[in-house]
Amino acid sequence: MAFDLYSRRRVLLQNDGMNPDSIISDSPATDSDHFISGIGLAQLYYGAERLGLPAAEILQRCGLDPATSLQPMARVATWQAEAFLQELLLSSQDELLGLHIGQQMMPAIFNTMTTLAFSAASLREALTFTTKYQALIGGNSGGFHLENRDNGNMVLTASMVTQQPVLRRHLMTNLMLLATSMVRFITGQPNLTACRVQLEHAPVNDEEKAILESIFLCPVTFGAASNLVELDANTLNLPINVFNDQRLVQAEAAARQQLEEVEKQQDLASQLRWLARDLMLSGLPRRKTVADRLGISLRTLDRRMAEQGLSWQELLDETRQQLAQDYLKITDMTVADISQRLGFSDTRSFQRRFQQWTGLSPSRYREAL
Repeated sequence: MAFDLYSRRRVLLQNDGMNPDSIISDSPATDSDHFISGIGLAQLYYGAERLGLPAAEILQRCGLDPATSLQPMARVATWQAEAFLQELLLSSQDELLGLHIGQQMMPAIFNTMTTLAFSAASLREALTFTTKYQALIGGNSGGFHLENRDNGNMVLTASMVTQQPVLRRHLMTNLMLLATSMVRFITGQPNLTACRVQLEHAPVNDEEKAILESIFLCPVTFGAASNLVELDANTLNLPINVFNDQRLVQAEAAARQQLEEVEKQQDLASQLRWLARDLMLSGLPRRKTVADRLGISLRTLDRRMAEQGLSWQELLDETRQQLAQDYLKITDMTVADISQRLGFSDTRSFQRRFQQWTGLSPSRYREAL
């Protein structure tokens, strides 16, 4: 059955002159430890519906029941969400599907998060609060890291565990557009402009570049090292349309309770694996950086790891192995490039370690896929 589904997808793509291997694979692109919430899935689902796609039929084909998987506190495996997007891409044949879904702004879907944002006094406060509770949407599969600059600006850097290039491009574009739309919605400033926007992928065509720059209202840098948007201090000081301090207390209490429920489903090891994976994409992860991302001290991180019998080095090795296999599976990167990306001193060291992990050399592993 799996082979028949794979073959059907391949035929569909070949008939349209597309490269099927750029989108599909026999196995999930993301491991089973990662998940998103029903809110995150609902945004894709209802956005696709608005574009006239048979979202309900496709969702069920991916093994998900709309009645349960679209509930706000539902926990949906990331690989299933990726499969859903993959099927949407095949159905639509739309190279800019992530962009087009990202333009479908539906504040009601985001539930407590929208209430929390509207309850803040300023845009800076709204972004601080919503970033703190973003796991209510993205689970442990992605979101924004917030950095306040000395000049008063704020940089929001997006990350996600999805590595398959085509799926990642659509999801990342979708995420950046949603964030922009939400910021404009809660401030009542439809022409709010960022200082700069960076995207890691190259533009698919001139149309994508033109559309994104017309939406962001600023130049967009493609092929960047990370996906980010920077807002200046004046923009961050904009008031929110409906500020109410009592409402803020109530909204944050509700968000905190929901976040606690999400975190109960995600142990420390899972959080560390996600953060290590995210940080390793841009350099060797450091414990201090991970502690900062978790909002705890380095001493507390070490104590919690010791209590659960976790080894930082073992987590790094596990993350390296998973990323190495993903790179070999879904990219055309050379063995030398992968070795360098994962922080090995030389290619031979990486090859020896990969042989220990899998019993195969990197080249043999790729050939066997």
